This record gives sequence, C-alpha cells and structure tokens, in this order.
Amino acid sequence: MLLLSAWLTGCSSDTQRSDGKSANPEDDRREIAATLEETAVRWRYGDKVVLYEQEFEYVQVESTYDEYLGIGEIKDMESDTVRTFLLKDVRFFDRDSAVVQVDVVFRGPAGVESILPQEWTMFYHRGRWIRPTLSNPARQLQFEERRRKADSAARAEENEVW
Repeated sequence: MLLLSAWLTGCSSDTQRSDGKSANPEDDRREIAATLEETAVRWRYGDKVVLYEQEFEYVQVESTYDEYLGIGEIKDMESDTVRTFLLKDVRFFDRDSAVVQVDVVFRGPAGVESILPQEWTMFYHRGRWIRPTLSNPARQLQFEERRRKADSAARAEENEVW
C-alpha cells in the first residue's frame, strides 16, 4: 500500500479559518475523524472516488475521474487490508490546515491486525477537511489566481462599451 502525504502550510493556531469563518477545534477534530473513517471504509471497498474527492479543486477541473484513475500512483494504490484510520492527535495551523497523527490499522491474511503510525497534513478546502493524495496547496493557489484573473477579465469585457 502506498501512503502519500501532502504539503504543510500555515503557521499559527488562530480561531478563524482562512475563509473568515469561525472554527471550533473540537468540531474540526470530529470532522477530520469522520473524513478519515469515510475514506478508509469507501477505499477498502474499492471506491477510489473517495480519493478523487479528497483532492484540491484544480485536480477535479483539470482531469476527469477516469484520467485520475489512470495516474500510476492512483492506479497502483490498494487498500484491501486497511481496516481504519484512527485519529490520535491534531495540530491546527491558521484553521485552514492541520497535521494529524493517525494509526493506520491493517488486517493481514492471517487475520492479525497491525498498526502503522503516520503523520499526514489535511486542509480545510471548499467547506470541508481533505487529505489530498496528489494535489498540493501551492498549485491550488495558482489555480485560484488564474480563475480570479479570468473572472476579472470577463467582468471587464461585459462592461466594455462598443
């Protein structure tokens, strides 16, 4: 099984998210735990859509789900032995990202469970917590800047007098 991590951003533990919304650390912790559990269950049953849904928006705009599945790192990822992702600890950064300590619980062929401790970075993106496999926040910021410029140009064109 291939476990990939994302990039770390942020630097303080404010009580507000980057989108200006107030955030409660305990609510965020519950949301993160629920996201990890849903990901483990769906992925265990072969639902790789859950991985696609965990990517930053630019991946979903730039590639279809079928194209995403064709990427070697995604195509080769298997989770048939993963039972769950147990959230152990969370450190928040600017309320828009967090480093999470997770125990990945596996069940081997003989039925014996083993635990692999992991440290992952999760991001608050589009109203929910995600753990991207391939995408990263720097590329998402570039995508948002390109979209902002395109939207600005479109508004200017609408207001243009001929």
